[in-house]
Amino acid sequence: MSDELWRLEQMWWTGGVAEALRHMAPNCIMVFPTAVLQGTEIAQSLSGVPRWDDLTMTDRRTAESDDVVVLSYRAEARRGSERPHRVRCSSCWVRLGGWRLICHQQTPV
Repeated sequence: MSDELWRLEQMWWTGGVAEALRHMAPNCIMVFPTAVLQGTEIAQSLSGVPRWDDLTMTDRRTAESDDVVVLSYRAEARRGSERPHRVRCSSCWVRLGGWRLICHQQTPV
């Protein structure tokens, strides 16, 4: 189960927007250093923004139950010639007719 969720987590960073949103719970919350977004605000924030070219996830931790999985990790994402984006993350995935992201949080490193 966790291998599939790590794949979905990576897809959220580097995959297409439509595919990412397909794996998002409708009431998903995302907490960033500069904003808290929920539901349709997340979809709007992804519109027109280039996806990350590369992502490295280290210090991975997983907490699992039957219908909830929490992933925690350190991420380094790169896009073009921009400075690397380095954060500590946690994501909560719930089983809602398939795995759906319900919460994601980033803390700058």
